[in-house]
Amino acid sequence: RSACPSSLFFGTLMCACMMGAGVAAANEANPSETVAPAATSAPAPAAALEEIVVTATRREESISKVPISITALNQEALDQKGIRDFTDMVRFTPGVSIDQQGTNAISIRGISSSSGAGTTGIYIDDTPIQMRALGFNPDDTLPKTFDLDRVEVLRGPQGTLFGAGSEGGTVRYIMTQPSVTTASTYARTEASYTPDGQPSFEGGIAHGGPIVDGVLGFRASFWYRYDGGWIDRIDAATGQPVDKNANHANTDAARLALLYQPTDNVKITPSMMYQYKRQHDIGTYWPTYSNPGNGQFNNATPERIPIPDEYYLPALKIEVDFAKVTFFSNSSYYSRNEQDSYQGTVYDLMFYSAAGWPNALYPGAPPLGCGSASTTPTEPCSWYPLLNGTGIHMPPGFAGYATPNTMTNQQRVWTQEFRLQSNNPDSRWTWTAGAFWSLARELSIEQLNDPKINQLFNALYGPGAIDPTTGLGVNTPDYLFGQYYYCNGQGTPQPASAPVPNCDVYLNKNISHDRQIAGFGEATYKLTERLSLTAGARFAKMGFSLSHYANGYEDYGPSFSGGSESENSFTPKASVSFQADDKNLYYATYAKGFRPGGYNSPLPPGFCAPGLAAIGFPNGSPATYNNDTTQSYEIGSKNNFANRFKIATSVYYIKWDNIQQNVYVAGNCGLQFTDNLGTAVAKGFDMQVEAEVGGGLSVEASVGYTSARFTKDSQAGLAINGDAISG
Repeated sequence: RSACPSSLFFGTLMCACMMGAGVAAANEANPSETVAPAATSAPAPAAALEEIVVTATRREESISKVPISITALNQEALDQKGIRDFTDMVRFTPGVSIDQQGTNAISIRGISSSSGAGTTGIYIDDTPIQMRALGFNPDDTLPKTFDLDRVEVLRGPQGTLFGAGSEGGTVRYIMTQPSVTTASTYARTEASYTPDGQPSFEGGIAHGGPIVDGVLGFRASFWYRYDGGWIDRIDAATGQPVDKNANHANTDAARLALLYQPTDNVKITPSMMYQYKRQHDIGTYWPTYSNPGNGQFNNATPERIPIPDEYYLPALKIEVDFAKVTFFSNSSYYSRNEQDSYQGTVYDLMFYSAAGWPNALYPGAPPLGCGSASTTPTEPCSWYPLLNGTGIHMPPGFAGYATPNTMTNQQRVWTQEFRLQSNNPDSRWTWTAGAFWSLARELSIEQLNDPKINQLFNALYGPGAIDPTTGLGVNTPDYLFGQYYYCNGQGTPQPASAPVPNCDVYLNKNISHDRQIAGFGEATYKLTERLSLTAGARFAKMGFSLSHYANGYEDYGPSFSGGSESENSFTPKASVSFQADDKNLYYATYAKGFRPGGYNSPLPPGFCAPGLAAIGFPNGSPATYNNDTTQSYEIGSKNNFANRFKIATSVYYIKWDNIQQNVYVAGNCGLQFTDNLGTAVAKGFDMQVEAEVGGGLSVEASVGYTSARFTKDSQAGLAINGDAISG
């Protein structure tokens, strides 16, 4: 496996060694013994396909008996397929894709959005970890697949049992649990090499077993991976490497779980999970400076763009068996710190190049004129452009000019769930009921830092680059950006009431709180031994609040705002299933999904009003946006032929109403807001096939087709009937 995206695979050589799960004793015949041959020899039993047990309905059931479209892979299958995180998982999961361009947004059956709350639920055991698109370029974390019992991908809305955010489906990482009776060890190593790049390697070990037999057990694991780089960061002026194989990354993951079983009917499982991924630089190369045919991939971004991502997850699970019912309590706290970036210098050089054109800085602005870097006194300046399709072109004295961008994302999620469920699988009635509470705090800070903007603007446009009558600054070299800029003694000292960090030209800070309390239940009634009806519903009360602060020259000065939004949701589900025999299941399901609305920070009216009016918002951007919902209709079957051939198929039709989408405001604004833009329909099918052909060889195939498109136009052409859904 190469460290590069699949579109860049070229002659990747792989050498891997894996050793895997479990230490088992082998029973061998004593060679000194004489064994009489049997008179007859029974044929060896035919190999059978494995049947995975899943908890998609919050209770343990064989995957072939669950009337839901599911892909589930255990640790052995993950290792066989070389799956290390969800970017690998999508290759084996029909109807699922992932955005690897910075957001890690998972799309299930075409339900994906670049804004608002998440459309796909992501769970580690019973803890939801998906995030809201609060600022620019938020991205969900992707847990690594080491010492997992299994990964489950549930297609279709799962709003009843898994709540808000599971509009298109749910991804569940189920960890290996400790045991108070059995010891086991799992280990894995791998090594690979990428031509014209670096080697990659990983190693990990997990062990568990009883500490006090029958009473106290543990499970502990540690895993490390190094992904070798293959993109060099170079000096744009000289073409010489600055950082070889700069896009390398390494990841640590560790987990410790205990199981305390004071009596046969009580289980208490505290656990702690930790993961830290550090990407040294972004995995983007510039074609202008590269030669892919010769294996040369170069990135000319002046600044290094590291992406550290760290989280830890303590949790406590309590299970009490009362014979007829079982009580579950799941408590957890998810804490994540991530720093992301885009190529800030590229953005700023484009912005600075265009600043001299009329209306670029403010409505009615005249061109600025040309400074010492130009051989012409007026526009177009001879230094123009600073950046184009042939590369970066800085004036003398500004080689290596950089304005790094930093985006800080934080998640703090407290969750508590209580659940009761019936224990008798042979009863006509099986049911689950529960209550859920969560508080999720997110922080998003976006910054652009430029310590040399005064010197550059003087060279590009002269000392009087900004007219003092605009209110943006005064007409001297050290005060080009007035109250909106301060850097190491230059500019205006920032007041405590409206601070701008040292040398920042852009600051956008958002703090949000999502609050949710919900009750849910689902019951199945067997009309006959073969025919069952399932009905469920979830009612949730939710609130969202946002505190916003923006400042800096590129953000048009200080802006404070805040607001809140609250709503209720009701997500029902109904299903009928027919178990024709032990090998064949047929089902039909209606389910509803939901994600909450939110609050928009206001856009600067002076700079954004013309652009807003042009796209149909003459009164400014909306203060809030509403929830959106999905309604899914699905028919499916699961068929097993002698445990040698299995096929699972489903067809679906999903209507998506009031879709939350980002709206970009062009012109002098260059900012965005979120609104509900129209209606869409996602329809298609998925199919998974497994076949055991003998001799230890099995064959699998997964096929999915999705068409997810808007079904009517929205205002100002922001969504067009027939266009594909974003994402």
